[in-house]
Amino acid sequence: MKLSISSYNKYQMCKRLYWLEKVEGWSEKRTKPWLEFGSNFGELMAFIDVEGIDKALERVPEMFGNPFKAAEVEYLVRKWELEYGDQPEPVLNIDDQAGNEYEIDIDLSHMVEDRFELKMTGFIDKVWDDNDTPAITERKTTKDLINTTSTYWKRLLFDPQIVGYSFGLSYILDSPVEKGTYEVFRKPNKDIDKLFDHEGMVASDYRDKLLTGLNEPLKRKARMVTRKPYLITKQMRNDFLHEFVSVATDIHDRIGRSDKLAEPFMEFTRDKDACDKFLPCVYKPFCSRESTLENMYQIEQKQR
Repeated sequence: MKLSISSYNKYQMCKRLYWLEKVEGWSEKRTKPWLEFGSNFGELMAFIDVEGIDKALERVPEMFGNPFKAAEVEYLVRKWELEYGDQPEPVLNIDDQAGNEYEIDIDLSHMVEDRFELKMTGFIDKVWDDNDTPAITERKTTKDLINTTSTYWKRLLFDPQIVGYSFGLSYILDSPVEKGTYEVFRKPNKDIDKLFDHEGMVASDYRDKLLTGLNEPLKRKARMVTRKPYLITKQMRNDFLHEFVSVATDIHDRIGRSDKLAEPFMEFTRDKDACDKFLPCVYKPFCSRESTLENMYQIEQKQR
């Protein structure tokens, strides 16, 4: 079986969420603009790493369409440039993989004594050279507040994903990868949009107002970009490997049994109040027994 680092992360957050999406094949319909925004923005940042900001921003109108949305994207990138500069770190080329991104695909079957085939997969947003030492960057987008006292930030402190990427790259290079960085971007939101009147305004004027028209208190409230360095120790990587193999074994064994034995995944796996606060998701009506999966219009079943 293949288990990606992001899927492992999802399992750790909520077993039921993993089961519904990864085993039964349900997913949220791509009708909400922030779902498309996240993937498109990640692609744009990959272009920025390779081409630089000015050249990559020429792609924005085609990638994001709506001129006002494109203006918001440029605002977000310029905020990142203003706070962290536009000097790209040197690219670390590994196994002839081009650009700053890196794909992980390693065989861990020996960790389960070859009971079943186990592969760890993943995709690192950015691998770069920090004084001849490999380092990684994980990028995230969210519609939530991202200041250091926010719920999102507290949840990020316990996110194991970057530790998983550190383990994977360390395993491939046979050398420890200890330095990681989270870059978090807050998606354009109504708090910003409502400050400006779109009527009779061209997108370039709207962009200029976004870049120059926010006072300091509002800038703090509407923080759009933040970066968090992360030191990954050998013990953290070892703990991740142990948990990853344990999770993979549990998933493999459950899937290998009858469907009835999957039913524990359908029971509450975490405190409901904590779920509402830390991980609101599209399956909430199903979890609260307000609706069956088949009657939830926001989701669709693509494969099983």
